[in-house]
Amino acid sequence: MRRTWTAVVTVDASRCAAASHGHFEIVLRRLQEFGPDSESSEEFIWAAPEVTVAVALAATEAIERYRIGVVTPCPCAGK
Repeated sequence: MRRTWTAVVTVDASRCAAASHGHFEIVLRRLQEFGPDSESSEEFIWAAPEVTVAVALAATEAIERYRIGVVTPCPCAGK
């Protein structure tokens, strides 16, 4: 049996050009029923106004906590 953890991430791209996008990561702390707990990151693509992300979990896993990791700015951010 597989399970899926999902989240909706709101994106404020008000300083970016229309249709801008970039990459971001979510760092996940996974609890394991059998074995040591682990931390890993998953990379996703952001785009305004929001993006839905999903991570597949084994039946013996659960997400203890999560956080946004590295976010790449839109290409026009430096202009």
